Amino acid sequence: MSSTEPTLSGPPSLPEGPAPWPPSLAARKGQPGRARVVGAVIAAAAIVGILVGVASHEASGYFLFSPGTAPLITASQSCQASGGELSLPDGSPCVRLLVPKGTAHPVKGGLYMVDVEVGQAGALDWLLYQFGLLGGQHELVSVQAYAGDTPASELGCQDTQQMVSADQNAALAAMSVLGYRVGQNALGAQIVSVYAGTPAWRAGLKCNDVVTAVDGKPVRTAGTFTDLLHPLPPGTSVVLTVKAGGHDRKIQLKLGRATAAALAQGFRGNGYVGVSVQTQVKPALPFKVSVNAGSIGGPSAGLAFTLAILDALSNGRLTGGHRVAATGTIDPSGNVGDVGGVREKTVAVEEAGAQVFFVPKVEYAAAQSQARRGLTVIPVTTLRQVLAILHDRYGGDLTGLKGVEAAARA
Repeated sequence: MSSTEPTLSGPPSLPEGPAPWPPSLAARKGQPGRARVVGAVIAAAAIVGILVGVASHEASGYFLFSPGTAPLITASQSCQASGGELSLPDGSPCVRLLVPKGTAHPVKGGLYMVDVEVGQAGALDWLLYQFGLLGGQHELVSVQAYAGDTPASELGCQDTQQMVSADQNAALAAMSVLGYRVGQNALGAQIVSVYAGTPAWRAGLKCNDVVTAVDGKPVRTAGTFTDLLHPLPPGTSVVLTVKAGGHDRKIQLKLGRATAAALAQGFRGNGYVGVSVQTQVKPALPFKVSVNAGSIGGPSAGLAFTLAILDALSNGRLTGGHRVAATGTIDPSGNVGDVGGVREKTVAVEEAGAQVFFVPKVEYAAAQSQARRGLTVIPVTTLRQVLAILHDRYGGDLTGLKGVEAAARA
């Protein structure tokens, strides 16, 4: 991530060494020349101060995206926590695939997930961006585009939720391809975001709370939650049964009127709570499969997790011996969804030595703009498409993937 700083005007330089003799006429008359220099320095400092102040204010509305890491996904016990992150004995980053003992095959090649570093933009970042000098490896993303109406305090919780969902969806999608019959048990309406200043915010609801009842009526899905609340007029008091930290509690709140932002985003109910929810599910798997990504959050590793599970539980030759990276969300049916920071992720997978990089189709151009020789970027929309490409172009072995291997032989 290299960039060049813009050159800002500073005070005029002064000659080095001893002052000339005899002194000039100006110097003998109270040194007005030096006064002019000091005045120029003060004026320049004031201009720079104003510029920095403006830049700091503008930068507060942006996040800075930078290349992160591309950890190897492995079932090896040598992937251990070190300094708060997971790494291999050689110091390279990894994430740990957890499957029952004796079920993982030795893997030929490698599968990599990739993350992106996100931080609050600074004044210098904003100035570089304005001068076109930020560089192709960095990107400024507005707070609105990145977080929407979600308060900054909720973003960490959202990242954790999304990683859990990615892990679960990857396991469900992989088990389906492996030929197992799996299901999901709905547990309630899990709160993803609580918007500031809303009835939910004032009542103390938080990200990751799970609503299991409204006025005593059971809630198992996000749809049930909205169906029970939307017909009620503003001003109605309701009692929510909420599970948090393994304990149930009752929360009473009074429904409000929908905000302009909520209406713009498609809210069509009457009484407004001020949350976004999803159905919390517990996968019914034939055996436990999960991925430990350490402190990494977000949903974008879903496709990579799915491929790693399939590789380990089939025959270990899914990539044909190649180093393959992937980014994209995954749903239980194997559909690949778009993510963010693909330009920066492309830089990270190149540095990790990946040869192939699967990306969501809608973000292919962004990834391709950063790809150098030696990395092939491939746009995809489904898991089955990825598997077919690995087989047809890279010699991937699909043995053990029910239905997919039959299609490949045909």
